[in-house]
Amino acid sequence: MSRDDVIVRLLTALNTGDDLALLALFEDSVRMIVDTGDKTGGVIHGRTSCAARLRSFGSAHDDAFFVTVSVNGALGLALRRCDERDVGVLTVGYSPSGQVNRVWLSASPQKLLFWNRQRFPDL
Repeated sequence: MSRDDVIVRLLTALNTGDDLALLALFEDSVRMIVDTGDKTGGVIHGRTSCAARLRSFGSAHDDAFFVTVSVNGALGLALRRCDERDVGVLTVGYSPSGQVNRVWLSASPQKLLFWNRQRFPDL
């Protein structure tokens, strides 16, 4: 399974609320690094905890949905509000079996200001 396939499956699971599909994408030992720019960030370990964090991040922004984007030249996801501004960007690492073993979620407003300026120069 390619990285793009993993991202598309992750996108579908997150946007449809399919918890079983989301859990199936993660290795048991998956690790997620969450960069929020404050003390709420950190490292999360384990399939259930990582899936719960992604679900709660998405549901905290009820006017947003996940979309595919290019992150450092590879397919990733952004949580995009209805006004087209992104409130989070994530990328993954995966094992040869196609399961996600690492997730990086950037939700730092300062970092996302730069990200959004690329799309909205008026910011």
